[in-house]
Amino acid sequence: MGTTAADRTELTEPAGHDDLHVLVLAGGLSYERDVSLRSGRRVLDALRNVGMDVELRDADIALLPALAADPPDAVVIALHGATGEDGSLRGVLDLCDVPYVGCDARASRLAWDKPSAKTVLREAGIPTPDWVALPHDRFSELGAVAVLDRIVDRLGLPLMVKPAQGGSGLGAAVVRESAALPAAMVGCFAYGSTALVERYVPGMDVAVSVLDLGDGPQALPAVEIVPRNGVYDYAARYTAG
Repeated sequence: MGTTAADRTELTEPAGHDDLHVLVLAGGLSYERDVSLRSGRRVLDALRNVGMDVELRDADIALLPALAADPPDAVVIALHGATGEDGSLRGVLDLCDVPYVGCDARASRLAWDKPSAKTVLREAGIPTPDWVALPHDRFSELGAVAVLDRIVDRLGLPLMVKPAQGGSGLGAAVVRESAALPAAMVGCFAYGSTALVERYVPGMDVAVSVLDLGDGPQALPAVEIVPRNGVYDYAARYTAG
């Protein structure tokens, strides 16, 4: 999810790379721990290849004492899932006066919660599919069958079901027939307490990374994503080929 210029934390790089001490955080306790460790190792290798002093560390009980004993020049957060993406860790780094790469805590909190992010987009005039966010408790209290029937009546088919918070396509499913919706909801609730159900929008899937090194945001070339099975799910993201 993109952010505005006011929502980014900029890293001003010293004149040379050799004196930079960078800490890469990876691992965590989310469903995406393995993916995070792979990401962290790739970041570690890339920074070492340009001559930086880099170490890899998990976000655990030893982190804050380590930051106090040997403050890094910057932290790269390669933690996937809530640990690295919901803004809480960034808030702790702010408390420690440790600079980090990427969005600030406020932007991360907004982007992490999909219904909140969609609300911000719509208020800014950016189209986003109609949706409903449904906590598991409401789903049970109001009657699953009645709620699902109303969703199909209002939003139509096909639908996209995904956890309101989370990443890597875990718990996400495309629903093309109403009979498949209950199973999709069960799969979604396995990864989060709130489901986001929205109209499925077919089309080209494009990723655009944005960097800001202090001179304003710069968009990198667009990359089209073409999964072989038609859905960019967890297997498509992390299975070679």
